[in-house]
Amino acid sequence: MAAAFKEVADQLVLDQGLRALVITGEGRAFSAGGDFGFIEDRIHGDVEDNFRVLSGFYTTFLALRKLPVPTLAAINGPAVGGGMGLAMAAVMRIASSTAKLSFNFVKLGLTPGMASTCVLPAATSHQVACRLLLTGDLITAQEALELGLVLQVAEPDKLLGAAQQLAGRIAAASPSAVATTLRMLRGRLPWEQLEAAALEEARLQATFFKRPDCREGVDSVKSKRPARFGPIERPATT
Repeated sequence: MAAAFKEVADQLVLDQGLRALVITGEGRAFSAGGDFGFIEDRIHGDVEDNFRVLSGFYTTFLALRKLPVPTLAAINGPAVGGGMGLAMAAVMRIASSTAKLSFNFVKLGLTPGMASTCVLPAATSHQVACRLLLTGDLITAQEALELGLVLQVAEPDKLLGAAQQLAGRIAAASPSAVATTLRMLRGRLPWEQLEAAALEEARLQATFFKRPDCREGVDSVKSKRPARFGPIERPATT
């Protein structure tokens, strides 16, 4: 899917008629993030290979931020982990009333990914980012609205229409003025910062996949039981 996503994104960059983009999920979920097969591969992989895979994966989906037009995520169902990171890569978000959202990394014994530590505090506030990233809380669409994560909550059958209406209002404006304004807005959070955050997170995640807490986090989810994580692993002192 990542390869297909990149191919479409590369095509859209060249589309002179594009004015706004709506991205949504197929089926009941927006994106549940990395599956257990992917996580198991990372647990058994070595750190450098993990970093290569993760950095490529994250920068591929964050390329949404490089498109020359505004992007809207229509969150039609659960958006979890990397899936929520993808939603945050869009400049605006509208959620279905049935959607559930979570940056669940710490519950799996992992540090965040998809530049979440950079994008989330910029989109909301430092304390909201701390709460969501440090707890892995699963929140409703209504709470996401109250926290500033999404612009609007719509009933499931009206979600795509609401997103398309907003995209239409953008498309009706001067494309040159919109593109320049978007570039100025993005300049307040330069791509270099996002890319650096994504790479740093990928580097840290690559090591955390090899720790016992990750295995415990995955096992606890599979077994539907509370996780029993070990103590803080402190760096050695000299």
